[in-house]
Amino acid sequence: MNTDKIQPFVQLFTLNDAEATQRVSERLALVLRDAAAYREQFADELDERGITAAMKLPEQELRDIALVDALSLEDLAWENDWKEDAAEMADGLNEILTRQQRGYALPTSALPGGRNRNAEALDALQDALEAKGLALVLYTLDSDSYPLGVVDDAQAEEARQLAQELGFKLTVY
Repeated sequence: MNTDKIQPFVQLFTLNDAEATQRVSERLALVLRDAAAYREQFADELDERGITAAMKLPEQELRDIALVDALSLEDLAWENDWKEDAAEMADGLNEILTRQQRGYALPTSALPGGRNRNAEALDALQDALEAKGLALVLYTLDSDSYPLGVVDDAQAEEARQLAQELGFKLTVY
């Protein structure tokens, strides 16, 4: 696996935060290089997700969890419950936009489709982000939550490509 692409991939989310880029990149390099070592080092976090050392977790799923957890610790990913509507999801995404210093916040009360859930909510959020040159990222987890992130719309294809090359699953709207 070509791990020299980790840092450029991570920078799509961390932007100019070199320290966050370093922390996230190191964590992802570990899960890609040695899944067993990752499980051992981050056993407490995995346990919080209900994943114990005795469980046989597919490596793909472990990689995807590592990505979401690493970005979440930096406030660059947000996991929402399937019951939350678009307005509630916008609140979570606004935390990411603030952390990325985008200078923009999604409208919550005035968001078209603000009470929609699931796919309709994601569409409403993407429409609002797209108007500002941003793209919604949906991280793939076997879970009842929707882990979300934000990248520049102009870098959406690069995010998809690098994720695929590194072995992560995500959808960029």
